[in-house]
Amino acid sequence: MADKMTVETAAYRMFEQNFDCSQIVLSHFADELDAEEEDLLKVASAFGGGISGMGRTCGCVTGALMALGMKYGFSEEKDDVGKKRIGALAHQFMDKFTERCGSTLCRELLGVDVSNPDEASKAFDVIRTRCPGFATAACDILDEMLED
Repeated sequence: MADKMTVETAAYRMFEQNFDCSQIVLSHFADELDAEEEDLLKVASAFGGGISGMGRTCGCVTGALMALGMKYGFSEEKDDVGKKRIGALAHQFMDKFTERCGSTLCRELLGVDVSNPDEASKAFDVIRTRCPGFATAACDILDEMLED
């Protein structure tokens, strides 16, 4: 399991460097996925703020789903078994994240709709206080799933 303090500290540090939650979660697993951290940061860069600041699916969730796809995804055509397997793992992750955090939607987790310009100005402080915990939760859940 990931050291909670290490993950949370890394999340705070990366938020300070203007990285998004999707990047934080996916890049945390660079070694486990045998991938370059820079490549993972790029791949996940459009998913923060609930997919490009739209308040939809939390970036911690999308980052985690990308990690699951890299580890257990399929790439062969007509791989029905692989497709069912990754779908089941994605559902399992989302169920666990919802159980632990209350939702998979950014705007629900934050209590602020980052896609609304009037509310987005309030989001900065909320993101800094809540999102490192969500990133930690996503990494903890993924640690368990990637070990299985």
